[in-house]
Amino acid sequence: MGFSHSWIAVQGLTPARALEALGMEVKAVIEPDYFPEGIAIGQMPGGWLIVLTDRRASAFEGDLVALAAFGPAVACEIREVVMNSEARGYEGASEKWRVGYDCEKGRYALEIAGDPPSQLETIRAEAQAQQEAEGGEDAGVDYMFDIPALLAKSICGYMLGEVEPDGFRYSELQPIGGWPVPVRKPGFFARLFGRG
Repeated sequence: MGFSHSWIAVQGLTPARALEALGMEVKAVIEPDYFPEGIAIGQMPGGWLIVLTDRRASAFEGDLVALAAFGPAVACEIREVVMNSEARGYEGASEKWRVGYDCEKGRYALEIAGDPPSQLETIRAEAQAQQEAEGGEDAGVDYMFDIPALLAKSICGYMLGEVEPDGFRYSELQPIGGWPVPVRKPGFFARLFGRG
């Protein structure tokens, strides 16, 4: 089964301001070796606030990408089940570049828009060299898939699945007041016997 997640890192955004903008509150603080459910935040060195979400949301849409209005930002999305990945950079809430990879378009095909950071070429060259060393198109691994995540990491220092800095913790979030409790309707027999 594939792993899917999405995150945005915003430099200079405080946790309090992020919570306010998202309309959320801290539900629990968890260790970084446990993957949070829903939405979580974590503070990286260098003033980068990470807002991470599982497959139910995207850092490229809605409230999460709106956080790019608070400072320079980079967002990344990984979908292992279909082997595609993408990173995007933002300045002043506007997208400045994007780098995407989709294995369906060819092992070496990167989609690039805008003006990505110069380190992309070094990251790409290293991934291509590793890919060739493993057999190129016929390799059982896909080093090209990691390029967007490695590019995002080169900017903010974060890549999910790597060892986070000492003291790093995720704070799982929930809407202010908690998640709505679903109203449970009585079943057929409860209604039939007057218990609903």
